[in-house]
Amino acid sequence: MRFGSWRSRGTHLLAFAAGLAMAWLAFPLWREGVMAVTQERYGELVYRCDTAMRDHFAARQEAAERPSRQAGLSLHSAEIALLDCQDYDLYQKRLMQWGLREAELSRMRLEAIEAKVGDLFEVVDTHEIRF
Repeated sequence: MRFGSWRSRGTHLLAFAAGLAMAWLAFPLWREGVMAVTQERYGELVYRCDTAMRDHFAARQEAAERPSRQAGLSLHSAEIALLDCQDYDLYQKRLMQWGLREAELSRMRLEAIEAKVGDLFEVVDTHEIRF
């Protein structure tokens, strides 16, 4: 029983190696395409989550320093707004399923932040949390 000659096996091996090389070279292009298509939505989710975390931090500080009914309501509202972070997290996981790595996601986050600010002082202000 012969299942094929060495020549046909070599051809199959060569075809497999060529396909593997093409896939390896195409994957970075795939990731760039996914990033280009999803950047706008991801950027909005980054901004909304960042804003929600900042507002929550400020509301929690206010409630701790000056407890009142209004401070409690503000804190409650800020906690509800943190649902934006869940949307961001789910979208990020979806992008990872599509092949993006943490390095690409970090680049997309930075591009989203930079798109919202105009100069270096605004970048510093965006990344800074004040007490």
